[in-house]
Amino acid sequence: MNSTSYFSKTLQGLEPVLQQELTELGATDVQARKRGVAFQADDHTLYRILMHARTTLRVLKPLASAVVANEQELYEFVRGIQWHGPLTLKTTFAIDCDTFHQEMNHNIFLAQKSKDAIVDQFREKYDLRPSVSPKDPDVLINLHVGRDGTATVSLDASGKSLNQRGYRVATGPAPLNEVLAAGLLRMSGWNPETTLIDPMCGTGTFLIEGALMAKNKAPGLLHNTFGIMRWPGFRSVLWLQVQKEARDATRKDVDWIFGSDLNDRAIDSTIKNLKRARLSQNVKVRVGKVDQIYVPHDNKGMIIMNPPYGERIGDMSSLRALYPRIATHLKKYAPGYKVVVFTGDKAFKDSFGLTPERQVDMINGTIPCDYLEYRIF
Repeated sequence: MNSTSYFSKTLQGLEPVLQQELTELGATDVQARKRGVAFQADDHTLYRILMHARTTLRVLKPLASAVVANEQELYEFVRGIQWHGPLTLKTTFAIDCDTFHQEMNHNIFLAQKSKDAIVDQFREKYDLRPSVSPKDPDVLINLHVGRDGTATVSLDASGKSLNQRGYRVATGPAPLNEVLAAGLLRMSGWNPETTLIDPMCGTGTFLIEGALMAKNKAPGLLHNTFGIMRWPGFRSVLWLQVQKEARDATRKDVDWIFGSDLNDRAIDSTIKNLKRARLSQNVKVRVGKVDQIYVPHDNKGMIIMNPPYGERIGDMSSLRALYPRIATHLKKYAPGYKVVVFTGDKAFKDSFGLTPERQVDMINGTIPCDYLEYRIF
């Protein structure tokens, strides 16, 4: 089959993780870029990526790129793209814009200019125009304008951000992005056949993403629709085949994932989210102190934590006082375990009292964060 060029968006710092994941799923010519990965795929591989990829936000099919200096040049560029094919007079569409340009910095206005360009092309040829449907378009068009003025127009095969798995029915003050949680688990090298513990589980994102990995359950099975389903030429029979293969590969007997949190409301939220994700039988949770972590005596597995950040949640002094007690507890009860901490608290590393084997600088939203790996001996 012929391959087509695509671009998979992700969070900053997860590019190598996504690159590996896309390669495992059969993509070719896989090249990491800033906040994303370019790749080639045929239809079958593309459908598998949409179904199985855990660390991508969106999968885009680039149509054209050009350097533009202002909004009028953007209009001319977009109008010059051949839209009779991706769109028809009966097709509804919407434009999602993200811009990093210093002067062309108004997302809504750039999207409006691009919409006008598409509509004017149809009016010139047919004296009619397709309709815009911001909430539920048949075709979602992505416009990206870089700092250097490079404008890239793509079709969004996802339809919506793929981190929206659909299981988050209850949330807390600082929920962790699902793609980030899955990416950190993959980055850690955690073996999904071994114990996973989150003693600061909040509303359960690490637990749910870990359970999905352990069950080999494709995140795409949690979605009802994808943007590509309304594209001309969508191969529904092939999609159903990929979907069936994903269902058949899902396992049931997972019971080695544990979570706790001092906040009983957070545990209630975790239970609700686990139920929505149909993982209640696979994850055990309880109210408990972080410095009294329950650790099975199997000497293998991983403990992962995302402590609260001072920027968003309360005073940090009492939490920092806990860090050395957590380390003491782990040294006594968790020999053989890997411990991963993802934190925006730059004081954590000095307060914890253990030396990380690995450290990676990352970003969570706009907050600089440390990814820290420890080995408990």
